[in-house]
Amino acid sequence: MTDPVSSAAFREALAHFASGVTIVTANDGTGPVGFTATGFASVSLSPPLVLVSVGHNASAYGGIFAATHFGVSVLAETQSDLAKQFATQGIDRFAGVALEPEALAPVPLVRGSVARLHCAHHARHEAGDHTLLIGEVLGVWVSPGPPLVHFNRRFGGFST
Repeated sequence: MTDPVSSAAFREALAHFASGVTIVTANDGTGPVGFTATGFASVSLSPPLVLVSVGHNASAYGGIFAATHFGVSVLAETQSDLAKQFATQGIDRFAGVALEPEALAPVPLVRGSVARLHCAHHARHEAGDHTLLIGEVLGVWVSPGPPLVHFNRRFGGFST
């Protein structure tokens, strides 16, 4: 039998997986809530489904699950400051953030992001210290530009 992998070793290994950076948002009835997430993936094309991994200790956890819809904004390379802002606890994460008009979607979506998705809660699955939120995509909007990438605990760009 092998020894269990330590949390530190697991985190270090995952830091070497490059991923896109998203901001997940919702309106929970008291106002907007949101957080930075790199745990995001497509699940299905038909129906269109995405997955977001939400930590049980995330300050936005209750608000994300209190809402029936949520938004995912895939950040542009120039938006690393927003990624840091939405990852910071104890602040107004929406301060100074340009959002798309509510007429676009009933959830907050970050203006200038390279892709924006409006999703309805479809399913949720408990997985260790996170809940996997599956959303059915109801609307998508795409803008030109390179994405923000997270690798080895740093933000950067994407080159071809």
